[in-house]
Amino acid sequence: MNALAGRVARSFARGMATYDGAALAQRRIAARLFAAYRRAAPGHCPARVLEAGYGSGHLTRHLLGLRPARLWLNDLAAPELPGVAADHLPGDIAEVALPGAVELAASASMIQWVPDPARVVGRLCRAVAPGGWLALSGFAPGHFPELRDLGSRAAAPSYLTGAEMAALLPAGWRVGGAGEWRIALHFPGALEVLRHLRATGVNACAGQIRSPGALRDFMARYEARQGGGRGVALTYVASWLVARKTP
Repeated sequence: MNALAGRVARSFARGMATYDGAALAQRRIAARLFAAYRRAAPGHCPARVLEAGYGSGHLTRHLLGLRPARLWLNDLAAPELPGVAADHLPGDIAEVALPGAVELAASASMIQWVPDPARVVGRLCRAVAPGGWLALSGFAPGHFPELRDLGSRAAAPSYLTGAEMAALLPAGWRVGGAGEWRIALHFPGALEVLRHLRATGVNACAGQIRSPGALRDFMARYEARQGGGRGVALTYVASWLVARKTP
């Protein structure tokens, strides 16, 4: 496991106890990604399914509805999901051995954390059998605009648009859909935003808040710029891709 993967694993391991309840946007993204796949592949019934970065199972729960004969689940940090019969593949998705001839490879809100997304997309694509599908979501360069507006430079290493993810596909793939989704969450104040980020394992203000005074200044500026009738906003900008391997 490389150094970045180790840091990501430790961060999400610390937040695992609170992640599932706090990851409201990730839950919506997983549902939207699954719906996009079903629109592009109506009636597709994959017997062999691989999910990369399953986390607390937001996308997994949708994949189980496909009733695959075999399900492989990969993640750096998450424990086994209670009651889910699957083959677990712990480790870095860029390195761990993957099954072959799967009919669906899926991943929600993970690709932004890998330093070489082209390598990971290539590995997932090679795992898919001809005629099979890839369903992938990450975060786009416009992610968390409210934090960037306040000068935050913290970011995951691989923010990509849907078109940029599609450009990583190897030859022999047809895009069934790609784009971006904006999901705005609202909180009573800036402190609740920071608590939300911590609960989801994201340190989006790394290096910016180093003292109580800096914390007070950050919260005051956030609320002055983003406050409104619904509280203060935090906007997730997700990117997505659904594609099929040529039969």
